Amino acid sequence: MAIRKAWASMQRRRRRLLMSAVFLLSSGLAVTALTFYANYAQQQMDADYISFSNEIVRAQHDGETLLHSSINLLDAPKPLHQQQLLQALWIIDSRQTTIEQYLQRSQLTPRDTQQITTEFARLDKLLKQAQANAQDVLEDSEKLVPLQNLTEEIEYSLAYIYSELHTLMMRGASEQQKIMSVMTKIIIALGALVLVVIIGLLIAIEKILGQQSALEHLSVTDDLTGLDNRRAATSKARQTLTLGRRSGAPVSLAIIDIDHFKHINDQYGHPLGDLVLKQLAQTLKHLMRKSDVVARIGGEEFCLLMPDTDAQGAFEFCERLHRGIGKMEIPHDGGTITITASVGLTTTHDVGDYDFDVLYARADEALYRAKANGRDRVVVY
Repeated sequence: MAIRKAWASMQRRRRRLLMSAVFLLSSGLAVTALTFYANYAQQQMDADYISFSNEIVRAQHDGETLLHSSINLLDAPKPLHQQQLLQALWIIDSRQTTIEQYLQRSQLTPRDTQQITTEFARLDKLLKQAQANAQDVLEDSEKLVPLQNLTEEIEYSLAYIYSELHTLMMRGASEQQKIMSVMTKIIIALGALVLVVIIGLLIAIEKILGQQSALEHLSVTDDLTGLDNRRAATSKARQTLTLGRRSGAPVSLAIIDIDHFKHINDQYGHPLGDLVLKQLAQTLKHLMRKSDVVARIGGEEFCLLMPDTDAQGAFEFCERLHRGIGKMEIPHDGGTITITASVGLTTTHDVGDYDFDVLYARADEALYRAKANGRDRVVVY
């Protein structure tokens, strides 16, 4: 027997070592592939192909805008048309700087961009000449025709530059697509390799998370009624009150207490008392709105938080709730018994009221008055 136990223990250790080795190997391969993939993706991101393409598309309209502004200025030399032309020249100059920065960050070689760089230098000279002429064109009308010729040259230069850039971008995108296709296949193969290990880990994690979720649910749920407990109600109330304070929306709080509940337990027994609590919880769930928060906060006491509800609306709702509780019929020994409840209600009115402890104290005081005045009623603080 001892030998069998030792052998079984050794086998378990071997299996654990084998699983660890497989997991480490798979993880290593996955990390290596992902690192390579990330490095390549980073290089492509540095090239800013997508942003670059968008910039080219936008820039293709700059030449047309410039020519249109130039024609307007030639037909009617006015300050407005002069300003429009200067604005168009400034946009082209700014766009030129942006595209040159894209080219510097891209993976394109100087050989690829040599002709474009040369044309950019020519375009820069044309822009400076055009800007100088545009500044004085209203004072010197003889500069109108030369300025028109400059704008035409600028438009031709832009057309050539963006045509070449478009060709380079299409070629770069094609190469990127091929490499990404190969990388995708590699990632898929590695994904299949580590799939079994991942599934095992996910199952284990799912069990752990399921247990954790169950524990969390138990920690905020009343075992008997299934409603939120005091802890959950306090947490939700503080969140609701915080939102209400920011928006200025009124929030109402009601405390509901079963009248003479101790007498019910003493006369009919605790099992019937538990049944009363469960049925009341179901009634509250049935009558409450989706936005409301209802909880059992201790013994026979329940609370109802009503977001975005003013005093009048809260009172009407609590009256309807109070009548619904009075119509409850709890089965007992072939018959039924009925119960009544007292309700204390309060509503926020100023910034200082958006505090759960403040609201609870006021609702509790209103509940005390309801009981002192004969029970079976709704009293507003």
